[in-house]
Amino acid sequence: MHMESIHIPKGLNLLIDIDETPEINLILVEGSLTIAPSSDPTHHRKIHAHYIFVHGGTMEVGTEEFPYTSKVTITMYGNIKSPYIPIFGNKVIAVKGGILDMHGVQKKSWTVMNKTA
Repeated sequence: MHMESIHIPKGLNLLIDIDETPEINLILVEGSLTIAPSSDPTHHRKIHAHYIFVHGGTMEVGTEEFPYTSKVTITMYGNIKSPYIPIFGNKVIAVKGGILDMHGVQKKSWTVMNKTA
């Protein structure tokens, strides 16, 4: 199976506003990547990738001021035999000289466990 890679060069912003991506080999972020928010709290976006490398760019899934209010699932693919990005490994969201900004809604309740799960 041939998978595509995505390169987001410096100065370009890619907004992911589709419900589900195909399985992507590499997303290289030198510009900015934004996972689009939805006003529907039940909306669910799904991102599928082997590697996401934020190299001097920005990846944003909500901000502190405007948290992501719906659901997003980022599924990383690979196994022990998959090629490694030096230093970072495989099946990874790697950041080098960039920003990974992920903010969701604040938890309204907490559970305290009385023993290790």
